[in-house]
Amino acid sequence: MVNIGLNLGSILGLLQILIALGYLAVSIAQIASAIGSQRNTDILLRVLQLIFAPIILFLCGAILFLQGWRLDPILQFQQLLLSFLISYLILLDLGRSNRNSQR
Repeated sequence: MVNIGLNLGSILGLLQILIALGYLAVSIAQIASAIGSQRNTDILLRVLQLIFAPIILFLCGAILFLQGWRLDPILQFQQLLLSFLISYLILLDLGRSNRNSQR
């Protein structure tokens, strides 16, 4: 049974799906620009991060979107805090890679 309602959990799920798609696009562009300037191990770790991070974030967002109506308010708050943490880490990662590519 799929019951979609717009509460905090479902909205967080949509945001996580959008962040995953945006992160995938930005990561592909960064890897393409950094291929010649970084070591092979750095590029390999970036490719692994490109493969797994958006997929996991997309799946978590889809689960929240489809099943978020079942969550208690305290679990929705926990998901909100987790989403803030993930967004902060993504922005931190993107900022670091921009500084490294400008050198």
